[in-house]
Amino acid sequence: MLLLAVLVLAGALGAQRACAHDPRFACSPRPASSPIPITDVAKSWAFYGHLRPGERDVYTIDVATGVRVPWNLLVDARDAANPARPFATLTTAAGTPVARMDFRRSETFYEPFSREHYLSTPDVTLTLQPGRYRIEVGMRAGDQPQRYTMAIGTEERFALTEIPYVLGAVHRIRSRNY
Repeated sequence: MLLLAVLVLAGALGAQRACAHDPRFACSPRPASSPIPITDVAKSWAFYGHLRPGERDVYTIDVATGVRVPWNLLVDARDAANPARPFATLTTAAGTPVARMDFRRSETFYEPFSREHYLSTPDVTLTLQPGRYRIEVGMRAGDQPQRYTMAIGTEERFALTEIPYVLGAVHRIRSRNY
């Protein structure tokens, strides 16, 4: 047990700057009345959701200073036979469209941290000025539910206290239980 604790601590200390998104689960669907806050848009996040056609997940972003960040959607390659595909729209707080994305031009992507293969939208680089934004993720086509991942941000960092959560989240992702 002591050896396990030493290994986890050594890994945690070395993981202050990791090459991965911080995984979070959307608990889909999430309506506008209960949005998922993206607390630090510069940090690299991966939000995992599971939607049926007609359902939505809503995210909010508050930007204090201007920032440029990549943004994309992914579908687990194990779900490629499901014709449902997510789409996303980013708007200002006033509802003005800023960016949209979908899977019209998808590509394959291997994520080494979780060791998963995905279909991915091309990256969109968002230039966000100070203010509040809203992202809405929905599902198009098909009649079955579909899992998705929304990735946003660039700064790959984890606090020491986040390491146990991240390890558990990676296990959940790998076991297909998200």
